[in-house]
Amino acid sequence: MAPRISDTCLVAGSQGICYGKKQAGALKRENRMKISSLMMIIFLSLTANLNVAHAGEQDFVKPKIGIFRLDWCKLYGGQCGKPAADKFCQTKGFTQSNNFEEAPDIGASTPTVVIGTGQQCADPSCDGFTFVTCEKPDAPLPPPPSPPGGGSGGDTHVYNYPKIGGARLNYCVKKGLSCDGQTAADLYCEKKGYDDASDFEQSAPLTPAYPTRYIGNGKICKSGICFGFDSIECENQP
Repeated sequence: MAPRISDTCLVAGSQGICYGKKQAGALKRENRMKISSLMMIIFLSLTANLNVAHAGEQDFVKPKIGIFRLDWCKLYGGQCGKPAADKFCQTKGFTQSNNFEEAPDIGASTPTVVIGTGQQCADPSCDGFTFVTCEKPDAPLPPPPSPPGGGSGGDTHVYNYPKIGGARLNYCVKKGLSCDGQTAADLYCEKKGYDDASDFEQSAPLTPAYPTRYIGNGKICKSGICFGFDSIECENQP
């Protein structure tokens, strides 16, 4: 059958394939997504070996003390999680940690070192970190001049494509929970030392090439299509 005038046809050698308008539109969108994903993969490959902290943050994957993995606890059996992550970040010249993830039961395969005492743990039940994100908080902006007629305004800061733990910030606090955008944006601003978010912009749907992380539990969104933020404006109330 001859193709209709409204069809879109692709020709490869002696073979021709024709698509209707809807099929052709879907094919074009799919190709655009593939090109965008390829560009992101190329960008990540070019920057993977750059040991640069962006916006005062740096991710440490499988953090170590010497040749051994960092233990989950700062003291042997105590002050676990954030205290140990904070101490590790301080040894790296940062102020504190703002995100981390536990690597449970790694002691048998890779011993851990307790950062507060230097003790080594090789028991199967010893835990470590999958990653630690360290930060040097941005210096707060100076307050703006008082508006005419008296009174004072709060200071603001805009974060473009905000991230936590090396991934884009997800629009929800947790999977299927508090997906209004405002709650996640407020929590992000509080981590940055501000009162709340005064404005934000939702991203277009993001493919797995642009992973997003939930601020409520640090997990990566694995829904196939996830939403993040293109920008968040944080503010301190006057």
